[in-house]
Amino acid sequence: MKLLEKEKGWAKQFKCTGKGNKDGGCGAKLLIEESDLFQTYSSDMNGDQEWFITFKCIECGVLTDIEAPFNARLLPTYEEWKKRQ
Repeated sequence: MKLLEKEKGWAKQFKCTGKGNKDGGCGAKLLIEESDLFQTYSSDMNGDQEWFITFKCIECGVLTDIEAPFNARLLPTYEEWKKRQ
């Protein structure tokens, strides 16, 4: 057996669905790494907030919320993430 390539850090394949963001994803299969993730949130009229882990599709630009082993609030905001790109 030979090791062809070892992933550095966390990475997982996801599909662009637009889940949590009015749908409309393009269906592209993407390898998402931790550096591709940022936090988003929604709030209700009572001021309660719910935080999400989100990525932006490189093919169509739609945002998709995912489950990942990170605390969403520890990820950069979308604005911070854009500056790093």
